Amino acid sequence: MAFDKDHFQKVQQEIQRHLEDTEISKLAHWNASAVYDKRNKMYIGIPATLLSVILTWLLTTNFDQILLDNIVINTLFKNAPVIISLIISILSALGTFLNFKDLSTRHRSSAENLHVIWRDCKNWKTDFPDESMCEKAVQMAQQYRRRINEINRDAPQIPKWAWKSVSKQKAEGSTSYSTESNQDNN
Repeated sequence: MAFDKDHFQKVQQEIQRHLEDTEISKLAHWNASAVYDKRNKMYIGIPATLLSVILTWLLTTNFDQILLDNIVINTLFKNAPVIISLIISILSALGTFLNFKDLSTRHRSSAENLHVIWRDCKNWKTDFPDESMCEKAVQMAQQYRRRINEINRDAPQIPKWAWKSVSKQKAEGSTSYSTESNQDNN
């Protein structure tokens, strides 16, 4: 295999593809992680916690002594612990079935792993400034490729809505550095 300038340029192109791929994927995974975490907290965790507190209060107080003579209100309050218990059970079952917390954790882990490779690719030119180390550069590009494949194999599927968030995140400067914009201006 010829480790020359032409070969080195092809390796640089592959590193650029890895850089782009990891940047886009990590942003989508981070967005998915944040959304699933928020769903878990807002739709499962907070309601279940608040209802558990209310249920505990209802069961530890003599609320039935303060009931009004209205039969509808009286019936509602007497059945409130049962209704709240049922809602808490449903929320717990939904939490297990929808698995938002696990999805959030898996997306975050994938994003963090991709971020490590993104940083390696971002700094690749520092380690390999020219074709004099082409053979080692080829080995590193192959190693990055294997790592990306392993992460993608183990990562959860990125939802379409998370992919759509990438452009906005990039436009907000989520993966750019101020030193890069200064270099571009010089």
